Amino acid sequence: MKTSCFDAVVNFSPVDREKPLDVSLLIRGEKISASFFFYEQIQKEKSECFACVHPRQPLLLKWKDKFEVHGPGKTPLMGEGRVLNPFSEKISQGKVKKRIAFLEQLQGDEIEMLFALIQEKGLNGLKEKEITAFSSLTKEILHRVAQELETEGKIRILSFTPLFLFSQDSLDFLCQTILRFLAQFHKRNPEQKGVSQERIKKRFELHPRILSLGLKHLSRAGQIKESEGKLALPEFMMTLTPEEEGILRELEDLCLKGEFRSLSFEDLRKRFRLSSKKFDKLFSFLIERKKIVQGKDG
Repeated sequence: MKTSCFDAVVNFSPVDREKPLDVSLLIRGEKISASFFFYEQIQKEKSECFACVHPRQPLLLKWKDKFEVHGPGKTPLMGEGRVLNPFSEKISQGKVKKRIAFLEQLQGDEIEMLFALIQEKGLNGLKEKEITAFSSLTKEILHRVAQELETEGKIRILSFTPLFLFSQDSLDFLCQTILRFLAQFHKRNPEQKGVSQERIKKRFELHPRILSLGLKHLSRAGQIKESEGKLALPEFMMTLTPEEEGILRELEDLCLKGEFRSLSFEDLRKRFRLSSKKFDKLFSFLIERKKIVQGKDG
């Protein structure tokens, strides 16, 4: 895929970093006009700078592609550069530090590059097609690097074919976000048993594998519980009104006397004048307190 904007590191310093620099790129034997917009100077002793480059025509570039920079007219060679991020975009001044930190990581080897990309993708995860568009690394190298990062505990490999990667930092963030969402839901809806997975899917709008990973991680860690298809914090208990507490005690008495089995759910609902929703709530309490073990079908 061709790009009309990329980030690079060059081995020369501009006279005025605040102004764009109009030059020519010599890349793969072709000379192309381009404008350089410099982020800021780094490694002053080496005079290397990060820049966002806008070529006059779209180019097919990959990570660490090399190029030469020539001045206008017959100006001699100004310096050389390497492509770091083939697919860049204009950012506000407030995001420059974050962009530079990303580019610094991309100056490293393939392990640092891949980890930087995964981190940059955040909760979306990094797909194989995005990696191959970004770099020229072979599938074998990508798999090896991904496995090294997973062994170090930095990422999770969600699939190998095609490769789909997710950072551990993003997983930790997702889990904390889910826990906060559940806590807020319980606070607003103390009468409900929990949140359906469908509601969580709509709330987070993530790739199914990523959301599944987060929920399974929380479940294995004992940080969430599931009952009747609803997810909740392990310490959460629905609240009951005094009237509901009284009805629940009567239902528990029926269970203890063995009379519960002889009555249908419809009979019980009518006997206590309960709506279907309220009866389901009390029924859930009976299950929680292990007063009954049979399902609604008997």
